[in-house]
Amino acid sequence: MNRFYVPEENIRQDQIFILRPDDIRHVRKVLRIRPGEELLVTDGEGSSYIAFLERADADACVLKVRSRLEKKTREDSKIRLALAVAVPKNTSFEEVIDKGTQLGVDEFIPLVTQRSSVSLEQIQRKMPRYRRVLEAAACQSGVLFLPFLREPMGFEDFLDVSSCYSLRLLPNLFLQTQTFQDVLKNFSGCRVAACVGPEGDFTEDEVRLAMARGFQGLNLGDSVLRVDTAAISIAAALRIFLV
Repeated sequence: MNRFYVPEENIRQDQIFILRPDDIRHVRKVLRIRPGEELLVTDGEGSSYIAFLERADADACVLKVRSRLEKKTREDSKIRLALAVAVPKNTSFEEVIDKGTQLGVDEFIPLVTQRSSVSLEQIQRKMPRYRRVLEAAACQSGVLFLPFLREPMGFEDFLDVSSCYSLRLLPNLFLQTQTFQDVLKNFSGCRVAACVGPEGDFTEDEVRLAMARGFQGLNLGDSVLRVDTAAISIAAALRIFLV
């Protein structure tokens, strides 16, 4: 059964309305869903519905609710992963959002570090685009919870608010790194934050500062990974090990 994300405001009693042109095209042209076929619809806030397609027009797809599933909360999740990523100059942060959403990432935090090539202002201007990418990924994968997209912040500002995560990971190339098996060996919490540096990695001062705040170094293998590859690898590995 195909899964689909629909914003809560488009779910009205026993009918669900798919209204965005890209989403309508996905139903009609990509998935080729026919009237009477069922979908699993989520609202991104823990509510899920089994619904069937009533009609699919150029301006709207209308679904009829057949049954409502038990509502979940984010606290029911075995793991809630935050990816704090130094945003690169290219478009690869969009890949992090797209693939990370599909992998169940709970929140994305755009960062500026000492070696970043973009500013907070430049990232801020791209936030509407990032939100559209996130919603499109949620729509196509039908995730139960829509991830949070936090406002961009500096690396040290993120460290100041990182104490809410029970496990904090810092992949880096040169200091105190451990394997996934090592850092997860005795972990029994829920909230995990992984902080991915820019091209060229964190500075040594940044790594030492993060370690002093409780971050653990993480080894992602012998090869040097791009920012988006590193972030997606972490999300995929944690999904395998902890979910």
